[in-house]
Amino acid sequence: MRENTGKVVLVGAGPGDTGLLTLKGEKYIKQADCLVYDRLSSPEFLSMAKAGCELIYVGKENHKHVMQQDAINELLYEKSKYHELVVRLKGGDPYVFGRGGEEALYLVDRNVEVEVVPGVSSSVAALAAAGIPITHRGIAKGFQVITAHSRKDEEADIDYSLLADETITCVFLMGLAHVKSIAAGLMKAGRRADTPAAVISNGTLAAQRKCIGTLADIGEKIEEAKLTSPAIIVVGDVVSLNDRLDFFEKRPLFGRKITVPYIKTNELIAKLQQLGADVTPVKTGIINPIIIPEFADKVRSADWIVFTSKNGVRSFFYNLELAGADIRLIASARFAVVGKATEKELAKHHIKADVIPMEQTGKELAGELSSYMGDNDEIKVCIFSAKEASPDLEAGLKEICELEKIDAYVNEQAYESIPESIGNMVSEAVFTSASNVERFFHMLPENAYVETAYSIGEKTTAALEQHNVREIVQADDSSYEALVDKISYKDAFKD
Repeated sequence: MRENTGKVVLVGAGPGDTGLLTLKGEKYIKQADCLVYDRLSSPEFLSMAKAGCELIYVGKENHKHVMQQDAINELLYEKSKYHELVVRLKGGDPYVFGRGGEEALYLVDRNVEVEVVPGVSSSVAALAAAGIPITHRGIAKGFQVITAHSRKDEEADIDYSLLADETITCVFLMGLAHVKSIAAGLMKAGRRADTPAAVISNGTLAAQRKCIGTLADIGEKIEEAKLTSPAIIVVGDVVSLNDRLDFFEKRPLFGRKITVPYIKTNELIAKLQQLGADVTPVKTGIINPIIIPEFADKVRSADWIVFTSKNGVRSFFYNLELAGADIRLIASARFAVVGKATEKELAKHHIKADVIPMEQTGKELAGELSSYMGDNDEIKVCIFSAKEASPDLEAGLKEICELEKIDAYVNEQAYESIPESIGNMVSEAVFTSASNVERFFHMLPENAYVETAYSIGEKTTAALEQHNVREIVQADDSSYEALVDKISYKDAFKD
């Protein structure tokens, strides 16, 4: 236990889209020794936490509390005794019906240092994602945000006479179960029965759904649509603009449920999300760098340094630092990489690759390098690759140069449970390596299958052919961009 309490930071996580987390919020999540989070936080936020961070879930769902508010208050206080930095991650903004004020006061009364990082409130962001501006000149001159349930999780006692102004947009949070009574209360207070109204479920996420109607019929419409919480109710003439301003739902992959087995969060996942896909990331492996004995001696004499993946580059510079050396150690070397992603990773260290094959395979890279080397078999080549790497590159070079393959990292199985949402049928999945294929299918239930699998290359396709896959679509070249093109192409011509 610490002699003095640590600091507690209340961080607004925003409405769910990780891109709407503030830079300051991200900084604190990455520094946290303990992260206390609720249901509205995306799983991606948790992946930002550093190794060893204590993760504690205290959320609630459908009125079922994992922990009551008084217990959460006390938990934050107790954890501040043991940790230097405790982050309380809350959906939306901590002070917009997030009970952040209660938590802050409880801690302040016990002499705990507290900071609040505001978050993007769903009361504004979810409307924007649904094509509804919360204010608009000539239509709405202001807005009111109202909680639709009480402290005991019952319908709030709302004075609807204060919400009768037709020029004010009304936004109700946490009121999905009370839409009919809210509409009735507003009409009784004087709002027109044909006033536009909308309910937005999972706002700002790829799973977002909305239901548009009027005060007179919105209750029946949401019952037919079977929307789920979290949801926001918005009432006002600004709702009528949703069709023209609906940029979010018009993204090319919006609503497509795509599973992405991965080892480390990457640009592919980010790109699919930017295009609107509802991505389910499934962690299949863990990359650990290998400490390379006599690293400096190995690379000092190398004429060519070859990388087969981004992880090889990362391990190389990890070992360079570990050896207490710098870039001058490899000043005379030339560099070759197997693909565009590896090229970009190398460029982060201000090194430009001399050779990148047109076809991003080890066999093609070996052919390119051999044309540079000619008949000089005294050229030394160091390959930095996975311990279990494909032998194609090594086989293509060993007869024409002094070759040393260096195991730079190991790709180990991640023993995590597969998300329940996947079930026995995966509609679309994207695979970037053969090892990801094997590990993903090992995690699936015995009778599960993939309807459409997108493959980054021949070896990945060969691995997919050994499993229960209905359709395999292979990228034109081994790059994330080519994979995204194939996924988008399929969407463009679907019935």
